Amino acid sequence: MRNLALIVILVFAGCQSRKGSDFIFYKWNIQESYYLKFNSTDTLYLINPYEEQTSYTILKSDEKEKIQSVLDSISFPQEKTSFSRSVNDGVTYAFNLKKNNQSSKLKIHADAGPNQFWVFGKSLEEIKNNHKFIKIKKVFDLSEIDSMVFQKVKFVKKNNGH
Repeated sequence: MRNLALIVILVFAGCQSRKGSDFIFYKWNIQESYYLKFNSTDTLYLINPYEEQTSYTILKSDEKEKIQSVLDSISFPQEKTSFSRSVNDGVTYAFNLKKNNQSSKLKIHADAGPNQFWVFGKSLEEIKNNHKFIKIKKVFDLSEIDSMVFQKVKFVKKNNGH
């Protein structure tokens, strides 16, 4: 009986250690906008913000391990935003990783920012494009990544010399 209890504890502890991360990826360009949500399981969620629709797919084990490997090794820079000032159009990627109650964020645009994040974003796009997603009724709280993605615009009153 004691061996069975020990096995149950070890299995439970092993399952709990992988649940420490929650990852959301955001892609925007003039043609499309979506979120991908991954939380160390074999399920990948696709959220379409315009249609307010969530879908899911089951990842292949190599895809899951590829994503998890990057999340375990990638280093987020101190600066949370990288934009090319000379380019107005282009692709925007945003990354939000919560791991062990700490949050790491990065938003990059128009080829500015760390190359490893551009490569990771393109690999996530490829995984998304190679899957069929099934619609479900599930809502996720995206407020943390949205606060970074959709920054408030401050208007300055023009002084006409009056």
